[in-house]
Amino acid sequence: MSDFEITALVLAEHEIFRRDFGALEDLTGQELADAWTALAARLEVHAVAEEELFYPLLAQEADGEEETAEGVHDHNAIRHAAAAVDDHELGSDGWWEAVRNARQVNADHMAEEETDFFPPFKDAVDDEKREALGMRWLAFHDEHEEAEGLSGEDADVAEVVATEVPEGDPTV
Repeated sequence: MSDFEITALVLAEHEIFRRDFGALEDLTGQELADAWTALAARLEVHAVAEEELFYPLLAQEADGEEETAEGVHDHNAIRHAAAAVDDHELGSDGWWEAVRNARQVNADHMAEEETDFFPPFKDAVDDEKREALGMRWLAFHDEHEEAEGLSGEDADVAEVVATEVPEGDPTV
């Protein structure tokens, strides 16, 4: 498996999320605010990239419409949990409770993807296509660094399932 294959890239990002949520515990003040803002933005970029690249192919080629619907629902729950953090004063008990909730919602989703979504996807989608999708994943992240151009609004399951993943060169 190539390091640039989409599931390898998604897994690597999952590990970054696990690390970054844990690192929040050691920060205070502006460092904490900046770290949370960056983490929340990365969660959104990750979600939209999956909704535009990974989930449509999971639905279409791996017979994963149910998994796709569940994944989009989870992403929307993560969006709501992350937004709830901003309803509290930075570093307050309520803020930390909201962060822990966002962390748990995200952790549950990542575990489900890793155990239930990736195996059928890898069985159904060949290495070449997964690597091409990985290149698109990287390009998407470059284009939307810090969630630039992304709304943060809930995704629609039907739209995600109906999304057509482009073939070929990721720069096209």
